[in-house]
Amino acid sequence: MASELRVNTLKDASGNNSVATSIIYGGATRTWVNFDGTASGAAARDSFNVSGMTDNSTGNYTVTYSANFNNTNNSPVTGAGGSGYTDRLLTIDTITTSTVKVIENTVDSTQDIGIGTVHTTGDPA
Repeated sequence: MASELRVNTLKDASGNNSVATSIIYGGATRTWVNFDGTASGAAARDSFNVSGMTDNSTGNYTVTYSANFNNTNNSPVTGAGGSGYTDRLLTIDTITTSTVKVIENTVDSTQDIGIGTVHTTGDPA
């Protein structure tokens, strides 16, 4: 049997917005993607609120969001790895309301990455 909870307003005991609603609105991850940067076109393995990816060049990718952020002050966090990619670093190049451009940076030559991740928080549009 499935349970269902419906509410119009959720407040704490003092009548303020609860911690739960503050986290849901302001602190929850709005988008995430796990992608293969070695694949043609930077193929997403799985994602949430991501409409597509662009492989701009070697080690250079753009993630496009399905739903925009309110401003360019959203906060992407990146990760890079995979077998043989122990010294890879995926850095943020450009942030817009609808995309984030990330580039693989290391001390040696730029390379495509086996596993790339981007998680973004921020105010929804």
